[in-house]
Amino acid sequence: MSKMNKILIALILLIALGGGALFYVKTTSAEPEEEKKVSAEELAEMSIDTDIITTNLASADNYAVVQFNILLDSKKAKEETEKRTAEVRAAVISTVAGFTKDDLIGNEGISTLEQQLTAKLSGIISEGKVERVLVTEFKLQ
Repeated sequence: MSKMNKILIALILLIALGGGALFYVKTTSAEPEEEKKVSAEELAEMSIDTDIITTNLASADNYAVVQFNILLDSKKAKEETEKRTAEVRAAVISTVAGFTKDDLIGNEGISTLEQQLTAKLSGIISEGKVERVLVTEFKLQ
């Protein structure tokens, strides 16, 4: 093989490797276009607001007035959750009633309540998944 052929083969290999590396970097480091942002209308279609619920707390002579927004992953999950209103309400009451007034004070207390409700409601819903639970009204007495 002549020296010119060797140089030509090496050049072709370098171009192929460089192109492959460029393709790999572009596909792995590019922002995921598949993840579309959910519009406000889509969020509203897949979320439910609970009624305002008043329940006693674990601490004596204290009660809480709460309301939640439950975001589900699909319309089927929302339909099922709407049919299970009594179970959702019971889960909310039993979860909130397990806290003391001191447990619920501050951001950490509210975050813990949201996480526990998300886990509890996920066990109730079989058609989909509970994405998150947000406290939308919260009063302690």
